[in-house]
Amino acid sequence: MSRINTKTYKHDAYLPDLPIVDWKSIGQSAPKIIPFDYSGPDAPLPSADIVVITWTSAEWAALDHVFVNSGSTRGPYDPTTWRDAWKLYSRNIPKSSAEGLWGYYLLVGITDKSGKDKKVLLFKSETHLSHPPYITGLTEMTKCIIEDAKPEQVYSIGTAGGPTTKTVLGDVALTNSGHIELRKSQNTGVDYNNQTFTSSFYPYVDMIPSAEKLFMPLSSVMTEDELNYLIGKLHEEKKDSAPFGYKDLVNYPLEPSNTDSPKVIEAKDTPLLTTDYYFIAKGNDSAQYSALEMDDTVIGHQAGLMGVDYCYVRNISDPVVADTAQDGTSIPDDVRNEWSSLIYETAGFYTSFNGALTTWAAISGQ
Repeated sequence: MSRINTKTYKHDAYLPDLPIVDWKSIGQSAPKIIPFDYSGPDAPLPSADIVVITWTSAEWAALDHVFVNSGSTRGPYDPTTWRDAWKLYSRNIPKSSAEGLWGYYLLVGITDKSGKDKKVLLFKSETHLSHPPYITGLTEMTKCIIEDAKPEQVYSIGTAGGPTTKTVLGDVALTNSGHIELRKSQNTGVDYNNQTFTSSFYPYVDMIPSAEKLFMPLSSVMTEDELNYLIGKLHEEKKDSAPFGYKDLVNYPLEPSNTDSPKVIEAKDTPLLTTDYYFIAKGNDSAQYSALEMDDTVIGHQAGLMGVDYCYVRNISDPVVADTAQDGTSIPDDVRNEWSSLIYETAGFYTSFNGALTTWAAISGQ
């Protein structure tokens, strides 16, 4: 595999836009904004049938693109003026919050398979299990959202690590179960650490095949040129990565020929793993999980305590990366971590598009 010149290859210029969502091609129509009276960040949220919570800026951009602004393309570096339409929420926010608010929200309408109109509250969280105010803040945020919106269901969605080498970049795991493992001292006093929680609810999946027709193939993002570019960046940032090239680092979950047809993995009752630390699986040692992430089980646990159904939609943005080179040499953990981060930073925006479409399908299929 030939190397490319990282100084002449224009990484930003070659990354594609998210496409216009062609709802008509699957016999559907776009979600519609539902106006509501906004009285400021301390006011209660509007009521909703379903709450969808997402986390990072890339996930937020993809969620907005699918549910709010699907009629135009969106690039990873496009202006973020679309955020101006989202409303701030900070009811009962503790002083220890790093951001001073729970997050941002909008209300949209989706017509489900039965013809019923569903009110869906879209929520971009600024609270995280591994940041102040840690698990107590995340629990309180979930409690406030459910108290205000009074939903029947809560979806937590976003990027995730792959559990096995067969889970490829761009796939989406759909599950109703989560297992939690906490290490941070700020979280270890929790009385449900190392436990698994499963909702009796699992979405209808009839609309999943329609959503998959609209998925973005990650082979159009992580091309051979892009992967070579990122390997060059890895070599610049981690000197001990120099011995490892394309054939060492581009394993099955990243190989473009394997990422051209992303799919939904229906993982009913198969828990994802929630941690408060960054964890990359090796080989298939996490095959008992559907995905690896850093928030969901807290959301599900609190929703369950309040009698609300929950499920998780997690797009694979940082799949299992190689731990052994072709010659049998072990790839150091710091190199694996940096390589995984480079993949995530580039692909998270695009994999989240597939995750947002899966969320729409799960809701509209009811």
